[in-house]
Amino acid sequence: MILILLILSAVAFFMSFIYVDRLFPRTLLTLISGVVLILSLIAIVANFHDHFGLQKVTTQRSFKIYSAAGSKMPIGLLLYQPIGTSGKDNVYIYATKSNQKKPSHTQADAMTKNRLTRVSSENARLQTSETRWEYRSAFNRLLFGLAGNGHELTHRVNRFYLPKSWLRLSTIQAKALQKQMSSAKFQAQAKSQGAAYVQAQMQAAIAKQPSLAADRQAQQRLGKQFAADFQMQLIQETVSKLNK
Repeated sequence: MILILLILSAVAFFMSFIYVDRLFPRTLLTLISGVVLILSLIAIVANFHDHFGLQKVTTQRSFKIYSAAGSKMPIGLLLYQPIGTSGKDNVYIYATKSNQKKPSHTQADAMTKNRLTRVSSENARLQTSETRWEYRSAFNRLLFGLAGNGHELTHRVNRFYLPKSWLRLSTIQAKALQKQMSSAKFQAQAKSQGAAYVQAQMQAAIAKQPSLAADRQAQQRLGKQFAADFQMQLIQETVSKLNK
């Protein structure tokens, strides 16, 4: 709309100055069209340079996320891919569904920042805050809509809230971990050590609570818990060795 107004005022200024013979109408029309022309130019420059007619609006959404490794590993993984050579900018990889085949990732641009916080919750969560330029009113949208600068992103923050059991690994570390865990030697060692760990923990639990000796269901439940604890410890130890 503002561009149309600019063109019309320019044409009116030219026509009134050249083709209107009488002094008073010519002066009046030239003055009005000239003022409209100048104001239109000022408004266009102000909109382009200072976002005149727009305001910053921040929106926020939060949702549960799942391990980027899916069911391949018995532990939650948030992966990242470094960008550039500074080592400060990363694209984070995660899943929005438990059975997601192709993982999601954060945006790779200068306006996006990623933050990570450890929480006591069992579920991982991603909170995204976006700040954008939006038109102040329908009138401003009508005037400057052709410029296409409405809904322009200025700032985005992705905040990951991860359980303490989750690991943050680079894609290179994740591939090395998966390769290590898939080897026959590692699996055999994990099986024998895992059985010994579960047995030792079960004996300690029975010694602390003798009634467990006759409760098969409780033993099965504890056995699964001890096995999961061992797997988590084993993965964390393996990652620590890979980092050395």
